[in-house]
Amino acid sequence: MNIVLTGMMGSGKSTVGRELAGRLDFHYIDTDKMIEKQVGKSINDIFEKVGEISFRKLEKEAARCVSVLDNFIISTGGGVVKYKENLKELKENSALIYLYAPPEILYERLKKKKDRPLLKVPDPLKKLKNILKDRKSAYNKADITIDTAGKKPSAVAKEIIEKVADLREA
Repeated sequence: MNIVLTGMMGSGKSTVGRELAGRLDFHYIDTDKMIEKQVGKSINDIFEKVGEISFRKLEKEAARCVSVLDNFIISTGGGVVKYKENLKELKENSALIYLYAPPEILYERLKKKKDRPLLKVPDPLKKLKNILKDRKSAYNKADITIDTAGKKPSAVAKEIIEKVADLREA
């Protein structure tokens, strides 16, 4: 069984993922890093040079590849949930965890980062709100939702471990 972390950029997927992997002695993989390694370009460069549609195809392939793993913590890109096939594959052998934070908190966490192609707009907070609104129904298909606002990654990891154990017992 795997634990797959999904949620908006800035929600803590990578940081919490590494924390979880250490606590559970699982392997860790980040699908965005996997794509960057495969293509030899940053996510930013992929968006700029070939566009979001091409990136989403790479993301779909990455979701397919990681769905067959076992004993992994998998951090996904925030948009992986946009496609039902991705959700289906990721949930096959995994507990799907949605890490939530309000757009205002996401903005505070991300405002100094220059590597977020979807936020290269005049009003990034408005963009975050629109993205969250667009993906909300997909994120809500997760097995567990964790609010990360005001929590340290260690506290989020502990909460995930407890809720996944409850999920397994149910």
